[in-house]
Amino acid sequence: MHANQSEMDILRQAINAVVAEGVGVEFDHIRPEPGMGAGGRRFDAEVSIRCGGVKRLFVVEVKRCTLTPAALPMLEVLVAKVPSGASLLVVAEQIGPSMARALRKQGIAFLDTGGNAFLSGHGFHVWVSGKRSSGFKRVVTGLHRQNAVKVIFALLADPLLDQDPAAAYLNDSVRTLARAADVALGSVGGVLDSLRTMGFLLDDNGVRRLVERERLIELWATDYLARLRHRLVRQRYRVASVLNWEKWPVLPPHVLWGGEIAGARLTRHLRPEKATIYAPTLPDDWIVRAGLQTDPDGNVEVLAPFWGDDLAKRWASPQGVFHDCVHPLIVYADLLAGSDDRRTETAKRIYDQFLRKLAASD
Repeated sequence: MHANQSEMDILRQAINAVVAEGVGVEFDHIRPEPGMGAGGRRFDAEVSIRCGGVKRLFVVEVKRCTLTPAALPMLEVLVAKVPSGASLLVVAEQIGPSMARALRKQGIAFLDTGGNAFLSGHGFHVWVSGKRSSGFKRVVTGLHRQNAVKVIFALLADPLLDQDPAAAYLNDSVRTLARAADVALGSVGGVLDSLRTMGFLLDDNGVRRLVERERLIELWATDYLARLRHRLVRQRYRVASVLNWEKWPVLPPHVLWGGEIAGARLTRHLRPEKATIYAPTLPDDWIVRAGLQTDPDGNVEVLAPFWGDDLAKRWASPQGVFHDCVHPLIVYADLLAGSDDRRTETAKRIYDQFLRKLAASD
């Protein structure tokens, strides 16, 4: 899918902002419809950049939002799909200092509309940092409403989405989808209309399909962290060390691990330092046996589940692989709520093992 007008506007404003910095960069041409990369991936644009007598070709991925760590695993996947002879250039409305550092560490070139830039390699090096966004007006930047975050989660987390599309929530009644997402019936239609407008939902001969899923997963994770997750926190506790979590009592019914412990269970990679538990309530006797002490700044957080019982039952079906953990989408977002490398690395592993196939099944 090539760039629409708003994406090209963001690209041009980012280019103008970098040129205004006077760093000696020339943009020779911008082509809004480049050829396909590996696996048939279409990028938003193609641009040729000249610096210090060296000319390089970039394919451009435009993000109509502030770029957050939720985008990093998908961007690393895109690097492998860049056509031969080109490099990936990520362009966003705003890229903050921590995300800029992460992109530089991965060697991924970027521009934003504030004039921040990183272009490097083969005698070609530009780095402009610390510029504030010039206030580009957003067109569509997120899902916005909490109910939209819940509905889209129910659609993406449904194991039947690709196994049996006709039976999936996406193609079921509005009432069934509302029950699975645990939202009011009247909110579902508006969410589906928004997905159509944003290019994520297609109606194909009476069958609905979710497309552009890489972007949708990124958008969902970003909005889950920004709009919903903090509202779910019910209690915090402290224990001497979360490293002993495997010796804690077995979780009560309807209680699931999230965050670092779920990341450790699903990847066998992380040594958890914080515990995240999704639970309607935690029984007092379990709290005592686990040795939890109430502490508003503690290393154990308890969050309220935000999905419906129907979706939970579908997870528990023979096709389910998550056992006592929340869906990998939530684990992925939970891990991106922190900025340290060990969490980010585990989030990438979650994406590779559980979400990449979902993202690719357009």
